[in-house]
Amino acid sequence: MPAQTVILDALSRAAQSPAQPDYPLARECSFRLGGPAQYFCAPQDPEALRDTLAVIRDFGLKVILLGGGANLLFRDEGFPGVVISTKHLTAIRAEADSLLRVEAGVSNTALTEFALQNALSGFEWAAGLPGTVGGGVFMNAKCYGSAFSEVVTRVTALSSTGDWIQLSAEECRFAYKSSVFQIQPYIITEVLLHLASGDREMICQRVGEIQADRKNKGQFLFPSAGCAFKNNYASGQSAGALIEACGLKGHQLGGVRVFEQHANFIVNTGQGRTRDVIDLLKLIEQAVWEKHHIRLEPEIRVVP
Repeated sequence: MPAQTVILDALSRAAQSPAQPDYPLARECSFRLGGPAQYFCAPQDPEALRDTLAVIRDFGLKVILLGGGANLLFRDEGFPGVVISTKHLTAIRAEADSLLRVEAGVSNTALTEFALQNALSGFEWAAGLPGTVGGGVFMNAKCYGSAFSEVVTRVTALSSTGDWIQLSAEECRFAYKSSVFQIQPYIITEVLLHLASGDREMICQRVGEIQADRKNKGQFLFPSAGCAFKNNYASGQSAGALIEACGLKGHQLGGVRVFEQHANFIVNTGQGRTRDVIDLLKLIEQAVWEKHHIRLEPEIRVVP
């Protein structure tokens, strides 16, 4: 394996941005947990991202892409490879017919504001949603009755061999909090979204209502990854209701606990570790199975 300085230099040149060793991933994830990345870099644009991936392949390093870190949880030992951040892929371009060309690193908050300022409706539901557009498409994030699958027209991505590919909404194979990107090693770089012309005051009102609802539910009080489990609609009850029925609200394990205001949230009290979250997830899964005979599926992705 080449010396660390050789790898850092190659990554920095490809990314057009300084690569860093032993980078603390906790600062990049909404849980504020996780050990260091062996290497961390943030390419300046999609072409730089493509070049960075080529360098990583040449060196035979492990790699994972990081958007807003809203659904990722890195282990306490960190990640033994390269973590690529999309934090510089933040371009939004308005096109005809209420279409928006949005790079993967654009935050959902920034896109909500852009749509509001341009009187475009159809993305109000994402007000206050943590993470990025790329991560939202990857997860087919859903809240307040809407999901990314409803507004995606086309996705531009990189294949595992570094080729540009275009996927239609149908080819994205969207399902409940699922997409082809969770199955195939495609890296999302840009998304074409279709919104609709709307009344700015009505859009602003709806955005304000959703933001207030999130605040009233305490969703911004503690570091968290949002919903810890997917809803099992076959059960007829939300994951939160199933967990609450097990008497787990407020249950603490180490430095993390089940949030008192929303049983499907696990929050970091400030002293948590990734190990605590993993153990609490397992405890919740077991309790729900024993009481309801329902298998909960975690929404949080623990890597590696």
